[in-house]
Amino acid sequence: MSSAEFQKTMSRMVPQFTAAVQNAGIYPDNHPQSLSYIQETYHVMEELFEVKEKITLLLIGDSLMSDNRPLTITGSCETAFAQIFRNNEIERVTFIKGLTLLQLKEFIRNLSSASVSDMPSIRYIKFGKLEIKEREDRYKDHDDSHAAEIDTIHDMETKTTDERIKNIYREVLGGGKINLEDTSEIISLFMDNLHRESNPLQLLAKTKSNDEYTFTHTANVGILTLFFAEYLGFKGSYLNNIGVAAILHDTGKVTTPDKVLSKPGPLTFDEREEMETHAIKGAFNLMEQANIPNIAVLVAFEHHMKYDGTGYPRIKGDWEQNIVSQMISIADVYDALRTTRPYRHDPVPMDQIIQIFISGSGTNFNPYLVERFLNLVNK
Repeated sequence: MSSAEFQKTMSRMVPQFTAAVQNAGIYPDNHPQSLSYIQETYHVMEELFEVKEKITLLLIGDSLMSDNRPLTITGSCETAFAQIFRNNEIERVTFIKGLTLLQLKEFIRNLSSASVSDMPSIRYIKFGKLEIKEREDRYKDHDDSHAAEIDTIHDMETKTTDERIKNIYREVLGGGKINLEDTSEIISLFMDNLHRESNPLQLLAKTKSNDEYTFTHTANVGILTLFFAEYLGFKGSYLNNIGVAAILHDTGKVTTPDKVLSKPGPLTFDEREEMETHAIKGAFNLMEQANIPNIAVLVAFEHHMKYDGTGYPRIKGDWEQNIVSQMISIADVYDALRTTRPYRHDPVPMDQIIQIFISGSGTNFNPYLVERFLNLVNK
């Protein structure tokens, strides 16, 4: 079973497991409806145990992860599963090969009544909180038999989408090479979620802190841009390259001081100059990387230009902004407006966002794209 097949099987198991817990809370013990979900969950686990000794599920924030990757399951199922974990005040569970159906049934019953903390520890089910320590003292208070599991949990914690983007940007800052496999995995995850979610705008994350804004915002711009690009008819390698461009469009910000990025008031002239250099720096950073699509370099350079030729960087002569840059510019502005920022306490209401795009159509934004983007988000 390949890693992708394992993830698909996990994505089958989690809804069954969630339904089993929900039904155990509704029906009495040994009710056929409840037993059928528990048995189906166990059968899928048996498939997984053929290739893995342990099956670990982690809840990190609102994201469900397994095998170092986010699981692609429906938003409603992920929400329900997360609530089960929160009700029991746990963040991880590991099922170990050798688990019996009876043990799984008992665990599910305890989860359904939010009494799993009263359940005695057994050899084949481990559960608890994530308590990630600094690498040098991570193994304190743990015996060697748990070292690999702790490392796995630590690695998974750093594999959320925001963190993956953050790691890519850190590579740029340190002069390292961007791994295009990382960007491709992020794009595949975004596309899977877009195709599963009935309202893809629900996939947009809220910013947790000013420090993390760049990375959460970049993830949102990636989702919006891919959603928009597919709606416009882009497919295959073109769609993938557009996704790469969206993820890498703000790499120039890695050298912009935090005091400028997070300043709550208006920027001074010098701070504004410092901020505006990130477009040029980002383009040059990407030009030094191998195998980066040309469109990604161009978007990094152009994403703050405007349809009428204003914006920045300011260029003499005729310069026509690429349509992909125009698309990402719209996604960029849309997410920035709907997000709380240091200089603006509350998100802009949707009706005002629509008016901003309409009034900027033909000057700030390509009118053809504005019309179609608003049609898309209003759907």
